[in-house]
Amino acid sequence: MNEPSQIKLPQEITDLLNRLRGKIRRYILLEGAARLLAVVGLIFWASFLVDWGYFQLSHFELPVWFRASLVLISVTVILVLTVSLLLFRLMKKMRRKALALVLERRFPELNDRLATAIELHDTHEPQNALTRAMLERTVHEVAEGSRQLPLEDVFDKRPLRRAFFCALALCISILTLALFNQPAMARWAKGYLELRTDYWNRETGLVVKVIAQPGDRVKEFQNQVYKHGLGNDLTLLVETVDGKKAPERVQLTYRMQSGRGGGRTVMSRMGEGRFKHTITDLLEDIQIWVSGNDYTNPEPYTVKIVETPVLDQIQLDCVYPGYMGLNLIDRSSGKPVPDPLTVQGTQISIPVNTQFDLISTANKPITRYLFETDRLKLQLEPPQDNHGTESYLAWKNPQGEIIAQADVSGPQLEQMCGSDRLQFRIPFRLVSESEQKSKAQSAALPDRIPLVADESIRIYLEDADGLLVTEPIRLSVNGIVDQPPKIDTHLKGIGKSITRKAMIPVQGTITDDYGIQSARFDFLVDEDKNFRPRPFRNKPSERPRDFTLQRNDKEEWERFEVLPLDLKVGQKISLTVHAEDADNLSGPHQVHGETYHFEIVTDEELLSQLYSKELNLRKRFEQIFKEVAQTRDELTERIEQLKQAEVIKAKQKQGQTDPQWNNTLLETQSAVAVSADRSLYGTRKNATETASIVESFYDIREELVNNGVATAQILGRIDDKILKPLTLIHEQDFPEVDQHLGLFRLAIEKNNDPLPEMQTSIELLNAMLTRMQSVLDEMQDLLEFHEAIEMLKTLIEREKELTEETKKYRKNKLLDRLKGLGLE
Repeated sequence: MNEPSQIKLPQEITDLLNRLRGKIRRYILLEGAARLLAVVGLIFWASFLVDWGYFQLSHFELPVWFRASLVLISVTVILVLTVSLLLFRLMKKMRRKALALVLERRFPELNDRLATAIELHDTHEPQNALTRAMLERTVHEVAEGSRQLPLEDVFDKRPLRRAFFCALALCISILTLALFNQPAMARWAKGYLELRTDYWNRETGLVVKVIAQPGDRVKEFQNQVYKHGLGNDLTLLVETVDGKKAPERVQLTYRMQSGRGGGRTVMSRMGEGRFKHTITDLLEDIQIWVSGNDYTNPEPYTVKIVETPVLDQIQLDCVYPGYMGLNLIDRSSGKPVPDPLTVQGTQISIPVNTQFDLISTANKPITRYLFETDRLKLQLEPPQDNHGTESYLAWKNPQGEIIAQADVSGPQLEQMCGSDRLQFRIPFRLVSESEQKSKAQSAALPDRIPLVADESIRIYLEDADGLLVTEPIRLSVNGIVDQPPKIDTHLKGIGKSITRKAMIPVQGTITDDYGIQSARFDFLVDEDKNFRPRPFRNKPSERPRDFTLQRNDKEEWERFEVLPLDLKVGQKISLTVHAEDADNLSGPHQVHGETYHFEIVTDEELLSQLYSKELNLRKRFEQIFKEVAQTRDELTERIEQLKQAEVIKAKQKQGQTDPQWNNTLLETQSAVAVSADRSLYGTRKNATETASIVESFYDIREELVNNGVATAQILGRIDDKILKPLTLIHEQDFPEVDQHLGLFRLAIEKNNDPLPEMQTSIELLNAMLTRMQSVLDEMQDLLEFHEAIEMLKTLIEREKELTEETKKYRKNKLLDRLKGLGLE
């Protein structure tokens, strides 16, 4: 019985299969590598063309995220293809039977013998001797025939050639590009390998800047971002990069970040390679792109809107000069409490020599505070981020040039700026221009900076965002100069001619803004050059702001007594009121009121002058008397006309007619109306003139008293016979007549009967005329008395003249006798 045995394959078949396996792997490697290389080339050209096309259409570089994504996808594809085209295929196990089938399919002359041999070799089934012999012979024949088999014919080389030529073409194109267009290859490398944002080498390069106000300052974007003040105009400046081609025009595109608007415009050309455009009243963030020739900025410029630095409040903490007494006093320290004044608008007024702190409160932290006038410049830069500061106070000449400068020390800067940089407190002292000119500037910062009153102040602010106020904050601290006291006086009951024993009454008030230190009389006698003082009986105390000249509650005037001066007739005296304030800084201010000039006359001469005044007053009163009598007579005449009109109306009622009656009635009505108006106007005018006469007689009376020439008889007659009835006429008679004349006029306007009011008015006028006549008679008696005095004065003057002539005649006679005796 035969034992089963396995057919042994010849070495030739094993070598054949191994050679076929090696060739297959080499084919896979070559074809996979070619395909992989072709894919890499295609990816290169696809990315290159996409980048080129996108740039031609938009002038933008591809976004970094897009390029990064494309690179990632490409790497992924290459890795996947490498695994699928090479690794998986190379690692795939190739069995001998499968290889045999490949050979038999390509070489039919094998007639399935190779596959049969391998299959029998691999099987473990028992075989008889005949079968075994036949198989061994088949294997031997296959082994002999395999030596001449062309294994290269197994492969279809067309895919390999296509992949190879495709890869070769792509590689050659890429190498050609690298050799002949190195910038393009470098651009691709920068864009896809280095992932740069600006990898395109443009002909044109543009830089966007901002023209900031004030001062047209050119500012650059920081990391593509610029901070701009809310509501201000944004002026963009586009400049061509040095060495780049300048575009003919530049297009500006901007978009609101809120998405609610935007715009596109061509910028204005400012010169070669420079363009400008202004966006007015910018209120929200925007993104900006500029395009010119082949340039468009890939990343947008961003303008962020922030609040412009402003001063929310300006306050002055004022300590006024002590003599003014305007500050409250702290009881514990005894020091004045500052008076806070909030600036409303652009101006504020305070007294000159006031010490004050200018407190400025900003809406955001300030990095530079500039206070400037025509004479000084104060710059404060609070320290930040460990950087040095440049804080100083400089004085300027009229041309604006700095002539002196003092640095602000650290403690001073800290005191002025504060820790939050929101509130600045600067100590000043308000001075006049003359005081500022008289002082030389020192190199040290004073405790209080002298600020000239009424000068225009300009305040500039700069914040941490680099924003400056577009227009300076303007302020003017006006100085209230301490004016001298104001004296308002007038004489009471005295004229320019006075007697030796006169007492001159002076009425009036003295006012001063901050208090009167002293007040008195000053006078000159004849040709004196210097005033001589005389105190008031009632002097000002506790520095009143208003002082009334009065001796007591009953005498609302001050009196200057002439008798102590022992003046003679003919001498002259000038009198005025002197006042002085309490200004101990720029004063004291001394001032004189109106100067009154007087001449010393005799009692008789003064009485003569008063006689002239009385004569004029009598003439005026006589005229008033005549006008009142005319008013009465006219009203009496109109009563007669009214009575005639009543008769005519009665006849008309009885049926009688006359063509002239209607005309007569109209004339009467018109005449009565005119009389009513004229009587009322005339009465009121006479009342006013009578009041003036009453006042003038009071002045005459006071002048008699003040000059010491009044007697009880004279005063009694003036008071009882003239002033009393005149006052009664003025205060009683005229108002009653005016009242009834007004009713008379009202009756005419209402078409009522005016006759009762007319009759009452006539009765009142008659009573007033009787009283006026008595006053005139008394004035006549008084005038006769004054005439007698005047005649006496004339006789005295004539007696003096005769005495002088007699003395002169006797002197001449004596000289003639001496001449006759030869004793001349």
